[in-house]
Amino acid sequence: MSFNLFLINKTLPRGAQPGSPEYRGHVGVLEGWVSIIGNFILFIIKLIFGWMVSSIALIADAFHTLSDVATSIVVIFGFKVAQKPADKEHPFGHGRAETIATLTIAILMAVVALEFFKGAIDRLFFSEADIDVSKIDWLVIGIVSLTALGKAWMAYFAYQLGELIDSDALRGDAVHHKSDVYTTLLVIAALVGAYFGVPFVDGIMGVGVAIMILHAAYEIAREAIDDLLGKPATTEFIQEITTLATTVPGARQVHDVVVHNYGDQSFISLHIEIDEATSPSIAHNIADNVEHKLAHDLNAQVVTHIDPVAVSGKNVNKVRKIIEKAISVFNDQFTVQDLRIVGEDPVESILFELPVPADCEKKSEIEASIREALGLAYERAAVIIEFKAQMTESQNN
Repeated sequence: MSFNLFLINKTLPRGAQPGSPEYRGHVGVLEGWVSIIGNFILFIIKLIFGWMVSSIALIADAFHTLSDVATSIVVIFGFKVAQKPADKEHPFGHGRAETIATLTIAILMAVVALEFFKGAIDRLFFSEADIDVSKIDWLVIGIVSLTALGKAWMAYFAYQLGELIDSDALRGDAVHHKSDVYTTLLVIAALVGAYFGVPFVDGIMGVGVAIMILHAAYEIAREAIDDLLGKPATTEFIQEITTLATTVPGARQVHDVVVHNYGDQSFISLHIEIDEATSPSIAHNIADNVEHKLAHDLNAQVVTHIDPVAVSGKNVNKVRKIIEKAISVFNDQFTVQDLRIVGEDPVESILFELPVPADCEKKSEIEASIREALGLAYERAAVIIEFKAQMTESQNN
């Protein structure tokens, strides 16, 4: 990673600081240009030797590498557009241009894969022209092997920069590079097969190359489409939001967190629970402090909703413990939210929310268990339970 940082810092525009949109854009464009230069050099090498030995697998691999040049251009374009500020037509900015670039990469890869799948099938069943074994030697095989090492470094470089700025586009480009490593290994197998008198391996490896490219395209497209459709935030990110918000004095608990991502910027809405005895002006200040904290630490635009809850009184802790004990049988991670108690002696109503996974099939059993437990202690109290669908990336996957 030290070389990567050295290269970034040497080319970084003056004034661009880590974490800023300018820094993110610079890293993305840098990876794109490194990929363009490296891929074009490797394309020329593979194409020359592919034509020299008439290897459909090596020629297919050469054009797969050339397609990486096109995808890197798409990466650069995507990062350039993503840096544009919000405008009237795009009030949330242009951050998803990066995701569109990722999807475009996948489409280009799929087109290349289908074209070379057809070429490999033609070589296997319909073409009389076989690989020119006389021109294959260990020097050719060695040079092709070196191109695989070059692509492995480019994959590592793209992935590390993708992790540095948390970019699916760069990680997608890394997958593209990595697939080229695997396809080159298949090409080497084809050349070795031809060298030892089994030339039809070239066509078989050509099919393998096409399939691997197509699979890589599918994986990249799936991630991009998930982002465009709005996949849920990860459990780790929700926990980070919760931890940061509850460091603000007066914010007792956080729930109903919703996150929308537009490139490197997040739009977050959340509910914060505060003592129901808090005055409106102080409650407003707590909400503002939470918003400022999250906006500063997570590069996000934040909207909060205040939920006044009962935090004192002789029944509060007792009611909460009864509910938590009743639901712990089903899942010890469930938490009681927005607890309100009307009346004290006697308790007239108990109201609360209970977040459960969106695909939970035991809501009726959970509700029955809670009602039975509360009924024993508060026979006359009305119990109102609102189940909230809770979705995170880990649950969705």
